[in-house]
Parts: sequence; structure tokens; C-alpha cells
Amino acid sequence: MKTLTKVGLSALAGALAVTSANAGDMSISGSMVASYSKGSGYHTTGNPLAMDKELSVTGSGDMDNAFASTVSYKQTITDAMAFNDSEIVFGDVLGTTATLAMTSAGDPMSAIDDVTPTAFEEANAITGSIKDVNGIDGTYSLRLTQADLLGTGFTVDAAYTWEHGSGDAATEKGSSGNDADGSEDGYSIVVKGSVPMVEGLDVGVGYTMLNTKALTTGDRDQEEGTAYIKYSSGPVSVGYQKGAVSVEGIAENIYVNEYIGLSYKINDDISVSYNEAESRKTADTGADIVQEWDSISLSYTAGGMTLGIVDQEVDNATYTSGRTSEETAFQMTIAF
Repeated sequence: MKTLTKVGLSALAGALAVTSANAGDMSISGSMVASYSKGSGYHTTGNPLAMDKELSVTGSGDMDNAFASTVSYKQTITDAMAFNDSEIVFGDVLGTTATLAMTSAGDPMSAIDDVTPTAFEEANAITGSIKDVNGIDGTYSLRLTQADLLGTGFTVDAAYTWEHGSGDAATEKGSSGNDADGSEDGYSIVVKGSVPMVEGLDVGVGYTMLNTKALTTGDRDQEEGTAYIKYSSGPVSVGYQKGAVSVEGIAENIYVNEYIGLSYKINDDISVSYNEAESRKTADTGADIVQEWDSISLSYTAGGMTLGIVDQEVDNATYTSGRTSEETAFQMTIAF
């Protein structure tokens, strides 16, 4: 009986080994961030030391069928060791170079909310607040990406969800979200790429629509749009971007945002940049308030470690007249 048991276990182990090999490769990667930040004026006080970390479990394999040639999966794990964003991506869909994903790990518009050149952080990264384009980021959605469309060098990236704000994927055959909040469908589309015959020039445009119909307030749709231009020559990069967010409701608010960035790569390891941002909030009443940022940042990279310093100042912080804030942050990021 013991001999039969050993034979059975050996056969099971062999079968599992073959199955694992056919399934592809699995890996775990992540990053750790430690920071120190201190400011003056309007800012949150407390212990300036902080840390963040994130793990990602990824797997990939070959499909070799008529639908797609490859498949990959990613699941992120938060600080509290809980599951977070997830995605499954099919490559070379229907014999093309397109990818099709079911994902909550990113959105085309969120990826280009501010792409002006920076050495370390965006102009509004550590102080103040901004109502900026974000698409349907964080909501499980269908995302189709076609790189180098018809040989033009441009990428078309689009995402759609049946209910925005519903979070990560539900369990199998389940659904997520809550109809009571009025959230309906939403979509994003971005076109971006390098301009042919103009080396170093990149442009992009994007649009998002979030449909919402609440029982008490009626339509609360949100529209987002942005466009940018960047140019790089040698160690110097410069960029300009302008975007807008319109939020309907009992009172409509419109936010118009502008970004300017200039970065210089001192050598392969050290970069420095200067960035400005402006966000103008206009309400139905006609009242305007402009939030303005100035930021200087520097980064140093050595292997898998990056050290960054950023110093930022904002006027009319959080869209409050006369409120100023200054913040300086030091950060160490280690990838593993």
C-alpha cells in the first residue's frame, strides 16, 4: 500500500510540474519608499518620516491561438498585505499588435495627467490639491491599446467601464459598484506619439466622459480633456500641457490646468528640473480662484536606488484665497 501511495504521489507531482511549466513564469517584484518631508504655512503637521511599499505578483505565458499569442497577469499587494489593483493582458490580439486588458491598474488619461519633464516629482506632488484629469483609473475596465498605428508612430489607447468608481474586479460571476450613487458608464481615449520627421518632439491628446445620474441632483456628468507637447534635445527637455475638468451638478465647476516643465540631465545619474502649475477654478457664480505652484526637484540614481529632493511652494492652496504653503521632501526609492 505504501508503494502504491508513493507511486501515486510521484505521478501527481509530475503532473503538477508539467502543468506549471505550461502555465508560464511567475515572479514577485516591488519597491520601497522612505521619505522625510517638512513644510511651513498651511500643511499637515506630525512626524515627517514616512514609508510606502508595494509588491506585485506577475505571471505570463504563451497562448498560441487565434485570439491572442500571449497572456500576462498582475496582482498588486498593499502595505496591509491586502490585494489591490489587478489586470490580465492579452497580446497580439486577433493577429494584430494590439493588446486587450481587463484592468484596474491604470487608465489612459491618468497616465498623461501631467507629462511635462521633471527630474523627480510633478509640480503639485506634495502640497496643495488639484482637480485634474484622471479618467476611470482604479475601476476595473476593458482597455485596448494599439501602438504604432498604421506605422505612424502614434499610439491609440482606450478604456471603457460599465460603472465608473466601482473599484477592482469582483469575484467570479459577481459585480461591483452600487447603482444607488448614480454612477453609470465611463470611457477614456488617448492618442499620443512622436511627430514624424521631427526628432525629439512628442504630442498627445486625451478625453474622458463619466456619466452619472443621481436621483436627487439629476445629471452630474464629468468631462475631462488634456493636450501636451514635449521636446527633447540632448540633455534638455521642455514641455507644456493644458487640461480641463468640468463637473456638473446643482452647481457646475470648471477647472482649467496648465503645466510647464524644464529638465536638464547633468549626467547619466543626476537630473534637475523646474516646474510650474496653475489650476483655475470657475464656479457657476462666476467667482474664480487660481492655485499656483513653483517646484524645483533633483534626482540621483545608483543601481536600483533613487534619491530625490523636491521643494515646492503653492499660493491659494486647496483653492482657498490667501492660503500659502511650502513643502520640502527627501525620498529614497529602492526597487527589488
